[in-house]
Amino acid sequence: MKSLKWASYIPPTARVKSAMKAGFNAEGQLVAADDTVSSAGAFEASFNDLKGYIRGRVLRYLPIEQDFESFTLSETNMEGTVYAYPPLPWIGARFKFDVRDKDGSKVMAKTTDNRFFQRATVFIGAPDAKNYTIEADVMSDGNRRKMSEVGIINQRYIIVLKGNEQKLEINSNQERLRVAEDFKWLPNVWYRLKARVDIAPDSSGVVRAKAWKKGEPEPEKWILEVPHRTAHQNGSPGLFGFHPRICGCILIM
Repeated sequence: MKSLKWASYIPPTARVKSAMKAGFNAEGQLVAADDTVSSAGAFEASFNDLKGYIRGRVLRYLPIEQDFESFTLSETNMEGTVYAYPPLPWIGARFKFDVRDKDGSKVMAKTTDNRFFQRATVFIGAPDAKNYTIEADVMSDGNRRKMSEVGIINQRYIIVLKGNEQKLEINSNQERLRVAEDFKWLPNVWYRLKARVDIAPDSSGVVRAKAWKKGEPEPEKWILEVPHRTAHQNGSPGLFGFHPRICGCILIM
């Protein structure tokens, strides 16, 4: 590794021009910069006449805050919608979500043009993260008869508002853990979704979740408090979306 020459590299065909905030030290080790921002990009390695390429990302540790107002909407899809690509370091976001304008604000929206991406998870932080609370403002479009599912991820648990079922659900691999409570919510209305996971010394845990209409006071009590004897001890925060082909879901952090 010491004999290689490394240089930041942006492929000429890249739709997002981005460089990873990192560099190689004298020992040939890739070391992240001290910047407290996430980044992603590629490096070119050269040795004599040989060249090779690697890609990587630097994920910011907690706390993480994200809105999308700084994004420039410079792309246009086949339907004529103007959008921007989602944050490049977010794992699984591109092609499944994009950033759009919604009522004068920029939001991250679930794409609906590819049926293979109807159901999507996005991870926005380090996989060893734990003991955190995650919350987001979420919305489903569609109508009362056909709504999407939209949610957040905390330590490998998906906390989701299910549109057609009108429930708030906590699940993990569906068969391993799945608990829901009735929750009436409407399309085209913003809601705040919040969750945390508390781990006990014996490795058991409790997954807590609540949702309420944005702008209203936060409820004091959790809607769901689900014990799990073999709880997940850590896991990246993330986002979840599912659209039944004719409607989408919108998220904003």
